[in-house]
Amino acid sequence: MDNCEKNALVEFTSRWIQQFDDAPHNDELHALPSPCIIKTQNLSVYWQPFLLQPPKNLMIIEQVVGLKLHASAHLFYGSQYAGNMSAIFDNIELLLIQAWNDDDFSILEQNLIAHLTQQKKLKRIPTIFIASTNDSTEIIAINNLTGEVVKEDLISGELTTLSQDLTAFLNKLIVTC
Repeated sequence: MDNCEKNALVEFTSRWIQQFDDAPHNDELHALPSPCIIKTQNLSVYWQPFLLQPPKNLMIIEQVVGLKLHASAHLFYGSQYAGNMSAIFDNIELLLIQAWNDDDFSILEQNLIAHLTQQKKLKRIPTIFIASTNDSTEIIAINNLTGEVVKEDLISGELTTLSQDLTAFLNKLIVTC
């Protein structure tokens, strides 16, 4: 795995967390255990990223779908547990998807299997989603063939390149809350 990519993810997460006086908090995650939780107050959890040692991987997806995933996908989802983080990339508002705990990681794997299976059925370029957008028909994903970060139209399958790789994408993200 590329240390630059991991550093870019950790650095973006740090930049995102610095906008909070105490720590990021979330009202929707209060009932879900996670190694990220640093305190609970009322119905909010305050959290920090939890680095996974050793890192996790997405090999189960590779086995089920019969496709080798780009190393960036393993790195993006296997490096840390965290809450989802909002950001802007070239005027695109997005929400970076992160796993919150082991159960969430398993659900993520199932969703990626379903996504890749559907793409295979439609004979589309395989992608690994990494963020949602305000448009329910578009996602941000890693092009599994090239490692480029793309905006994907879920209806047409059209891919628009946003960045040459995950590191450049993460480094260009603007933090929002």
